[in-house]
Amino acid sequence: MLTASASPFQDATFALLTLHGKQHVIAPVLWRCLKARVLHTDAYDTDALGAFSGEIERALTAPDCAKKKAELACALTGHPIGLGSEGSFSPGPFGLTTFNEELVACVNIAAHWAVIGRSYQACSVRERQCQNAEELAAFITATPPDQGLIIKTQGRVSKGLYGDPAIHEQLHKWFGNTIQWPLLVTYDLRAHHCPERRARIAKATENLAERLLSACPSCGRPGFWPDEVLFGLPCGWCGTPTNAIMQRRALCQSCRYQQVFEVDEAYADPSHCPRCNP
Repeated sequence: MLTASASPFQDATFALLTLHGKQHVIAPVLWRCLKARVLHTDAYDTDALGAFSGEIERALTAPDCAKKKAELACALTGHPIGLGSEGSFSPGPFGLTTFNEELVACVNIAAHWAVIGRSYQACSVRERQCQNAEELAAFITATPPDQGLIIKTQGRVSKGLYGDPAIHEQLHKWFGNTIQWPLLVTYDLRAHHCPERRARIAKATENLAERLLSACPSCGRPGFWPDEVLFGLPCGWCGTPTNAIMQRRALCQSCRYQQVFEVDEAYADPSHCPRCNP
């Protein structure tokens, strides 16, 4: 676990823009890893950049959206270093599961750099078109108690609901004693209602701290990280280049200095070889 030791960001203040309680996840990690503080602002409606519940589509890519939030945090607070967090969901390999990627971006307006921490992992995303009370009850029972839910029906939406009493109270407000089926029930994927996302945001913040502490050997810019992968590790049986990773490259975004890092393995498993295992 990364902990601060002679951090160049010690006693620095990072401005963070969020409406969804992410400061409670990000601030402890940055304090532990960098001895840096977080100044929270909610003075801008981040849902205007895209909403998980689908009312507003995100126009920017996830990295650009995270950086935009960080820049807005600087503008709103007057601090030169800002943070922004953005999550996205995508199908996993063969469409068997859903993966969640969380990004935590840090921008330094005065020094003109940006660094993004990442965490990517399979996650639980569930929804069901319930046709009756029994199906709704089964969905609620199978939902972890700290996972919020959203219900949608006939143009109506209610978010951040926990458990059977809260959902049925909302349905009673809508319909009285006669619920009109079907009813769509989904996980509320906003960070303050989704514990899995909060755990990944913490991991992304740890990765951000590691990247901030990794400075370019040439110019000192933070974020010198071997993100680029080069494939072609030779097969252990026949020596044919495979699709296994052979090298990783770090490239400074300021001075373009680069370093190449070899992987620990000298050869790839033959199962990756297009010749031995076509």
